[in-house]
Amino acid sequence: MAGQHLQQKQLQTNASRTFPSVVLCLPVQEMSGDENPFGGKSSRPSSVGNDPSALDSEIDYSIANKRPQILAALAAAFSAFAMGATLGWSSPVQPQLQQNSTLNAVTDGNSTWFIDLDDDQISWVGSLINVGASIGAICGGYLMDRFGRVFVLMAVCVPYLTGWLLIALGVNPVMLYIGRLLGGLAAGISCAVAPCYIGEIATPNVRGTVGFFFSTNIGLGILFTSLLGLGLDWRWISGICAITPLVLFTILYPVPESPYFLVKNGDVGKASKSLQWLRGSRFNVDAELAQITARVSEDKTEQLHLTDFLRPWAYKPILIGVAVMIFQQFSGLNAALFYSVEILQVAGSKLDALVAAVVVIITLLLGNFLGAVVVSRIGRRSLFMISEATACLSMCALGAYFHILSKDRDAAGSLSWLPLTSLIVFISGIGMGLGPLPWLISSEVLPAKIRGQGSSIAALANFGLSFIVTKTFIDIQRAVTPAGAFWFYGGFCFLGILFALFLLPETKDKTSEEIGAFFATEAVERNQRE
Repeated sequence: MAGQHLQQKQLQTNASRTFPSVVLCLPVQEMSGDENPFGGKSSRPSSVGNDPSALDSEIDYSIANKRPQILAALAAAFSAFAMGATLGWSSPVQPQLQQNSTLNAVTDGNSTWFIDLDDDQISWVGSLINVGASIGAICGGYLMDRFGRVFVLMAVCVPYLTGWLLIALGVNPVMLYIGRLLGGLAAGISCAVAPCYIGEIATPNVRGTVGFFFSTNIGLGILFTSLLGLGLDWRWISGICAITPLVLFTILYPVPESPYFLVKNGDVGKASKSLQWLRGSRFNVDAELAQITARVSEDKTEQLHLTDFLRPWAYKPILIGVAVMIFQQFSGLNAALFYSVEILQVAGSKLDALVAAVVVIITLLLGNFLGAVVVSRIGRRSLFMISEATACLSMCALGAYFHILSKDRDAAGSLSWLPLTSLIVFISGIGMGLGPLPWLISSEVLPAKIRGQGSSIAALANFGLSFIVTKTFIDIQRAVTPAGAFWFYGGFCFLGILFALFLLPETKDKTSEEIGAFFATEAVERNQRE
């Protein structure tokens, strides 16, 4: 088999490197006529009446100033940069932590600052972040509904900073474990809160673009630590990363709280000022404020019960959010990144492993920037299908190459261009859609009434699946060969295409009220049919 030449040591090492597929965050056709993918007719309101969503027809968002929204979204999305730095830290520092690098500043085994981790310890350093993130994802929804989106994002600076200081000053593995756990906790909270805040403050005409900020910042954070890892000792890298939460706190300080949260907590005056800051002085916020107030009043008419999550208006958006996370994690990203260095070597590249990681992340970011440009034009659903199709073809091509390599190395030699081309196309395709869209989609489809809980469930699903996929990849490739692993993920990508084609509703240019009304109306019409 093609993977047999990889030694067990290399398998363990590569598996513990952090190339998190979480890096990679519903629009398609408009929800009109009979195009409701869940059955029934469109829920788009036909008249104003007492329907708060109908007020949207009177709001002209084209005169709203986009710059304040972009600045606020960038500030919130910087929490993802801090998260990306945390996620990407273990890959460049792993050789140093195992004393396999010339960059170590401390090599004296008798020194208090000397650290030399075995394979089991380095595995915990790489994986504990997922444990902390899962806990943070569970807590994030409650915290943001209780204390506010901006306040919670500023508060996560504390565990971020504490974690980095524990790592930078660590003298034993336990300090590293606790530091990684705290960093994961902050990352999980950020994943639940930041996309939600960005979705709430953005007008429909810019929400698609700013929705990409979160995943782009994760990639930039990983690139940041990867570049630092090319020439700095791991303690210096950790110390520099400790600056990121301080920057996050500073840029979030002047940013206003979510208007929806303020209205929900009875502070309509601050909500009006927040909207004015976000929309600009030329925009009349009265209509939008009335819309938010009507939505909050409607949400408060009935207390949220556990049984509400069994109703279509609640469980269908949550299932969509979880489903897009599943298709993201099982896209084959871990498989491609695991073999990225080998693929580059097959193509004749002599790049160092750390340099190769930088090249991969840059390719991912280029795809991300392309997706941010086109998402508001072609819609989320279409972009999701294009990304899935690109990933499917690339996975199948990589599987075919490794299958040929295992049977006839001479024949595979004439196709040495194929794995590198497939890797580049795959990474670009993931960065364009499957990476950022799940975060954007989950923040858009969740009704305001359950947005906190739904965001936590979606973020928890992402980190939980990331942990499972990372831990099981070696077992999968051993069981079905590397070629079979690539084909397995290619099959999941094909299922993702079918999911987007038949089940994923378009949210392009839709307000939160329209999207919520879509699910609510579908449920009412279903009950009437029954």
